[in-house]
Formats: sequence, C-alpha cells, structure tokens
Amino acid sequence: MSEALRPKGAWIWVGARLLLVFAGVIALAGLFYALGGTGAGAGLAGGFTALFALPFCLGAIIQFAISPSGKLDASWTAALAGCLLLAVMVIVGVYYREGLICMVILAVPWWLAAWLGALTVSGLHVRFRQRAVLHSAGLIILPFALLLLGPLAANPTHHFEVRRSVVIAAAPDQIWPHLLALENLSDDEGVWTIAQDVLAIPRPRSAMVVGEGVGAVRLARWGEQISFEEHVTDWSQNSHLAWRFVFPDDSIARHTDAHIGPDSEYLGIETGRYILIPLADGRTRLTLTTRYRASSPANHYSAVWGEIILGGIQSNILAVIADRSEAGLSQG
Repeated sequence: MSEALRPKGAWIWVGARLLLVFAGVIALAGLFYALGGTGAGAGLAGGFTALFALPFCLGAIIQFAISPSGKLDASWTAALAGCLLLAVMVIVGVYYREGLICMVILAVPWWLAAWLGALTVSGLHVRFRQRAVLHSAGLIILPFALLLLGPLAANPTHHFEVRRSVVIAAAPDQIWPHLLALENLSDDEGVWTIAQDVLAIPRPRSAMVVGEGVGAVRLARWGEQISFEEHVTDWSQNSHLAWRFVFPDDSIARHTDAHIGPDSEYLGIETGRYILIPLADGRTRLTLTTRYRASSPANHYSAVWGEIILGGIQSNILAVIADRSEAGLSQG
C-alpha cells in the first residue's frame, strides 16, 4: 500500500513516530551542545561540525523519520526536514540561553545543511533500498566524531572593513564637537536597523572623549549595561579621528551574544575611524569605518552579517550625529 493511501490509524502512528524522533533529535542536539560547550568552541557557534555536520546529520535523521520507506517526494520532505531542524535549533538555543544573533546567523546554513542531509538519505534509499536504515543510522555518530577532531583544525582568519557615510548640512567644525561628545541619546534618535530593532542590540546612550589628541579615550555606553572604550590613535581636528577598540569587561557579550562577543575567539572588533570631507556646497561628508577580524569556518558568510549588523550600527550613529549637527545650526 502506498504511503498516500494509508488508513487513518497508520497516520496516527506516523505522527507519534515523528514526535519521538523529533524529541530524539532535540536530545542529540542538546548533547552535542553540552559537549561542545566544555571547550573553547562552545555552543552553536563552534566550528565546522556545528555549522554543517550536525545539522546535516540531524536533517538526515528527520528525513528518515518522515519517509522511512523513501517513497515520498524528497523535494518537499527535505525542505520540511530543514524547517523542523530550525525548530530544534530554537528549542535547544532557548534552553541553553543562546543569543538571538547567533541563532539568526546560523539559520540559513543550518537549513541548507539539513536539506542536504535529507537529500542524502533519499539518495541512500534509492541506491541501497533494504540497507538504507543501516547506512542512515551511521550518520548519527558523524558530528560527535568530528567534534573530537575539531581542536586539530584551526579556523582561518580574515580581516574585513565596514564603511558607511552620510552627507550633513554643516561644516566640519560644526560636526567635530559631536564626534567628541554625544550625551543623553534616546531610543527615538537615529534610524531603524536590523541590529537594534530586530536583533535587540541596545542603542547608544553616550560617547564622551576624555582628554585630547592621541591617547585620549572615548567612553561609550549602550543601553543600561554595556560599556567599552575607544583609545584614540590619530587626531586631526575637523578632519579625522581614529581609534582602537578596548573592551575592559564582557558586558557586550553578556547582553548580546556570548559566542560572538567583540573580543572573542570568533570575532575581534579592532579599529574605527571618522573622516570629514568638506563638499563644494558647504555640506560635509562624514564617513565611519570599522575594521574587524573573523575566525570561523565561514568567514565570508559572516562578513555578510558584518555588513548588516555593524553597518546598521554605523548608519544609526551617523544619523544621530547628522541630526544633532543640523539641529545645532537651526538653534543657532
């Protein structure tokens, strides 16, 4: 009898089997998370195994539960396996208090890996028929075996740069003071960003430079709990201001995402720079540049999110500076 013509009682058993397998997949993912969390590559962000091998294998298991005979159309069962695995990721992530940023970034590679795992099981059904169960079951141990090899393979490191600009209806000398002192920033200032309005990264509250010239320190605060420093390395009044980032505590990681903190194994926010370029019509182009290090199995994919997250934060800061600079002129 074809799967499509099964009696109602059979479909109830299929549903129960899926629930059992879904619970098993959650348990496997949780066990892997706990084992991975004991080392430097902690949690869902830990290396190639967690990025690809684990969702690949779990997607394969889900596919086998959906269609144990291999007769259902893999074009939709593989997509379903990917969606179910995302639900697993959310459940395990919430239980282990995984950050929203990390889960959002991993959603695309996890879905794709689960989809490929499901298609692999479908292919095993076609090739081996009666022995598909044996070959599919062997995939369960793959991510755990790779986890043992993880410390032997160092992640590649790349350096990236994110740049945003804004044209402000003010002269450089009217903008410069706002680069040195921004106080009492509210959530209503700036622009809508994915970083702050979707991923819940706190918005800036203040940024104050202490001292003058090279060696001065800008003290930055985001929200109520996050603070960090920017140590000035280049200072040319009304022209440019450069700094290196210093993170004296883990407040950013604690209040955003522990695995992609700004001074972590996988990410390092390094330097920043403002450049003011006067334009012929009396306006000024203000450019903000941030350089960072990425060390992961998928640095160039991470760089896409660097553009989204860091680029959004930059756009918000530039909008605040532009608004305050132009408001100062109108008040004058």
